[in-house]
Amino acid sequence: MAPIIKTENLRHLYSEGTPFEYVAIDDICFEAEKGEFVGIIGHTGSGKSTFIQHLNGLLKPTAGRVLFGGRDIYESKAFTRDVRFKVGLVFQYPEYQLFEETVYQDIAFGPKNMKLSEEQIDIRVRGAANFVGLDEDLLGKSPFELSGGQKRRVAIAGVMAMQPDVLILDEPTAGLDPEGRESVLANIKRYHDAVNCTVLLVTHSMEEIARSVDRLVVFNRGRIAMNGTPSEIFRRGEELESMGLSVPQISLVARRLKELGLPIDPSVFTVEQVQSALLALRGGAADA
Repeated sequence: MAPIIKTENLRHLYSEGTPFEYVAIDDICFEAEKGEFVGIIGHTGSGKSTFIQHLNGLLKPTAGRVLFGGRDIYESKAFTRDVRFKVGLVFQYPEYQLFEETVYQDIAFGPKNMKLSEEQIDIRVRGAANFVGLDEDLLGKSPFELSGGQKRRVAIAGVMAMQPDVLILDEPTAGLDPEGRESVLANIKRYHDAVNCTVLLVTHSMEEIARSVDRLVVFNRGRIAMNGTPSEIFRRGEELESMGLSVPQISLVARRLKELGLPIDPSVFTVEQVQSALLALRGGAADA
């Protein structure tokens, strides 16, 4: 299957040609297929946020190409504009970008710019609000009357309402409490499963998304350092820690059990996986 979005040898310099020139990302070759859920991981300054801003044309590469559906996103101004609706980006702390008088109007802003009919806009607004867990009675309120978590949901719904083929979220759970983080991630996963769009979720916390994603891409010093399934990535826990990244606590437990002589796979990343492994060992011991 051809990738829905792809980058070829992507490179970006900040302050190019000045004494402050800085290589933010370099030689990034990445692709994602339709319907794939990809986690993009990296510590602060690793280049992951700079990278995703290239995918819908917010930043133009210093070198390399971004392809959507096999076409260079800069092949024409019309196509670049089209891509910005098809590749939706939710920035970190998106609630600070709310500006309309009501929640409904904020969610409707993108669909209106797509020149949809009022009926189509209404369907999209209410559908997106449902996906993020916003009650209908909130749609008529000012977004500034809402809690921080509710504002976050409004901002995410505003991008979902455009029904992008690729949904990119930059640290969507930043600053939320554990219950809020779990709820937002569950809603994103539910949306992904329902509409089968490609989701790229950027975070520095592997523990949060390991259960949801099909694949993890690890950024380090402006380059892709690892690319694989969660199990493949967590098997390299010591390398991740050397990059300043933390692996799930349960993976550390599994690694320690392995060091103590138990045949536990150190690539596990959920409590259920470790529990199953221990029960299997117990059953094997009983049979012996």
